[in-house]
Amino acid sequence: IIGTDKQTDLALIKVNAKNLPTLPIGNSDDLKVGEWVLAVGNPYNLNSTVTAGIVSAKARGLGATPNGIESFIQTDAAINPGNSGGALVNAQGQLVGINAMLYSQTGSYSGYGFAIPTSIMNKVVKDIRDFGFVQRALLGISGTDVSTYIDMQKEKGKDVDLGTVKGIYVNDVTTDGAADEGGIQSGDVIISIDGKNVEKFGQLQEAIVSHRPGDKVKVTYLRDKKQHSTTLTLRN
Repeated sequence: IIGTDKQTDLALIKVNAKNLPTLPIGNSDDLKVGEWVLAVGNPYNLNSTVTAGIVSAKARGLGATPNGIESFIQTDAAINPGNSGGALVNAQGQLVGINAMLYSQTGSYSGYGFAIPTSIMNKVVKDIRDFGFVQRALLGISGTDVSTYIDMQKEKGKDVDLGTVKGIYVNDVTTDGAADEGGIQSGDVIISIDGKNVEKFGQLQEAIVSHRPGDKVKVTYLRDKKQHSTTLTLRN
């Protein structure tokens, strides 16, 4: 074991062997909802089992790992106990995710499995290999999907017009954090990171987790329905 990372539930191990076949690594960002994928694993000790399905959703957060980094690929390919750590591959045979968990009322496959995308895996593996641990950058906010925030306000009998129904509603800003230093305030709505739209909190986490402390990111946000941009220096 070279190193582990509890927040993403990933580890880097070294195998003392030569000329082992390897999977080509694909870009999970290129996955489309509805695209076919294959899950490989050893469910119930049934070695090298392959199941097929589609990408049901991307950037899904489940709240399953406290303080964890969650931006899962959701798939209806059957994933059962024993699949964790196995490959999720696209139709070209490229690794796009690592099977991590299933969501089930019974404890066995009943609809959806979840995989850690390669966009997160690549950063974790490189950091463990280069530094022995993950260099974790933080934006310094807590937030909620705008759609979720609007629904919560409706339940309280309040009509909310943020100028958008997509993005991250900023609930709180950490004092002296990167977002605070860049002028972001509670009530702002983050809509893109480095020009890439973020509609769900999982997408925001995925965008930030690929960076290291000290990196600069351009954040575009709405305040009073007017668009602003700021460049933040991420903190550890």
